[in-house]
Amino acid sequence: MIDQVKEKLTGALANEPDKRNEGIEPAENAIAFAVAIGMTFVARQALQAGWRTALDRDPPKNPASHEVDWKDAILWGAVSGAVVGIARIASRRASSSAYQAFKS
Repeated sequence: MIDQVKEKLTGALANEPDKRNEGIEPAENAIAFAVAIGMTFVARQALQAGWRTALDRDPPKNPASHEVDWKDAILWGAVSGAVVGIARIASRRASSSAYQAFKS
């Protein structure tokens, strides 16, 4: 078992390039990044509107503030983190797929 850990650590610390993103062109990456930023903005606006509709109050602007209840801070952090993360991943994958289809 120790040999397996050593092998994984050696592989992780090697200066070899990461091949997971191999084949992604700089233009494709730039488009995916721009679309992800836009979708992040849209997702946050939708989350804020949903919060206002569901709870009849504004979402916390700074969840770390002592004036915000723990319940609201944790709920906002969990929901916004999950939704924004999903929106970013979905938009990057969709824009990458569209780029590949357009390129072909």
